[in-house]
Amino acid sequence: MKNWEALLKKNEFFIGLTSEEIRPLLDQAVEKNFDDKDVLFSEGDDRNFLFVLGKGTVLISKLSEDGEESLINILTSGEIFPHTGFFDDRPYPGTATAKKQAEVLLIPIASFERFVETHPHLSFRIIKEMSKKIYTLQKKLNEMLSMNVEERLLSTLRQMNDLSETELIHLTHQELGNIVGASRETVTRQLKKLEQQGRVKIRKDRILLVDDL
Repeated sequence: MKNWEALLKKNEFFIGLTSEEIRPLLDQAVEKNFDDKDVLFSEGDDRNFLFVLGKGTVLISKLSEDGEESLINILTSGEIFPHTGFFDDRPYPGTATAKKQAEVLLIPIASFERFVETHPHLSFRIIKEMSKKIYTLQKKLNEMLSMNVEERLLSTLRQMNDLSETELIHLTHQELGNIVGASRETVTRQLKKLEQQGRVKIRKDRILLVDDL
């Protein structure tokens, strides 16, 4: 079983709390393993749990009005999600899907709310951290909207390489296409072009940017 206490103590939400303070929250939580493509929650589902990702990768996606799926975030070890609506009863704002195997801690929302009531100084810290994450997502979206497909693909690969320092992330060409707003065929052509230009190296388990080697 993963040392969830140690993981939580590293998170900005809980830094400075003692084992005795964190233990009541962990006593109410449930550890669960998800296989590749398992759905942790779907967009629009009732919000029942807060999730802590202990190991693996989780993809967050949303559906557009015309039913097209867009991947909007890649989560790795240590993330607490969803990133919005901590203190209300709105449904989950997106769909969370495991990539390969994911080890996750599920904390009941009611238990988390009681925990924060016991430690009210955490409220401002949580709001501050969530605001940072939302700002980062908005900035990323604005940047992506101003880029062409090649630039969006390189930006996504750079993010993947940065995240791969802690977790190995391997997205399919279709998943990359869902992130950059292009078809699988377009992503494949762009990757071949970038490889021919010597800007990326395509390995079996990942795509490396040459500048990052």
